[in-house]
Amino acid sequence: MTGLDDVNKEILCLLCEDSRYQYTQLQKLLKKKGHNLTREAVEYRVKKMIENGTIKKFAMITDSEKIGYQICAYFSFDLSDPKLKDELGTWLASLPNTAYVHGATNLFDLSTRIFFKDIKDMNRFIDQLEKDERIKDFKFDIIRDTYKVGPVAPM
Repeated sequence: MTGLDDVNKEILCLLCEDSRYQYTQLQKLLKKKGHNLTREAVEYRVKKMIENGTIKKFAMITDSEKIGYQICAYFSFDLSDPKLKDELGTWLASLPNTAYVHGATNLFDLSTRIFFKDIKDMNRFIDQLEKDERIKDFKFDIIRDTYKVGPVAPM
């Protein structure tokens, strides 16, 4: 099972809605959509998609405000040396308040979305960036509204 047939796509869409669905729940939801599989067949398909890397991991999404973060900011970085991308990207990814880190090809070298407890917390981070010799320049913007947080479902 290397490709994504309609059933696997439907399983992925359901897991994107709620990755906590149990195999029996998935089986019942698939049946409503016209796919008559056993619970064991659903489990087999999910495990195969995990093995082949289609499903990388199951994750939770937290409410940032409820866990103490009041500010969310988007940062983009131009590095002093492009060879430092992996080093700086790994450091940014290791921070517990980092939502994601991306390397890019044109407008910037790295970008990240980071959460902060308050303005002082964010200013300490910015001070740290300004002293970091790996960073030639950076820009940031406060995120005011978020319209989607979650996984990418198949088409």
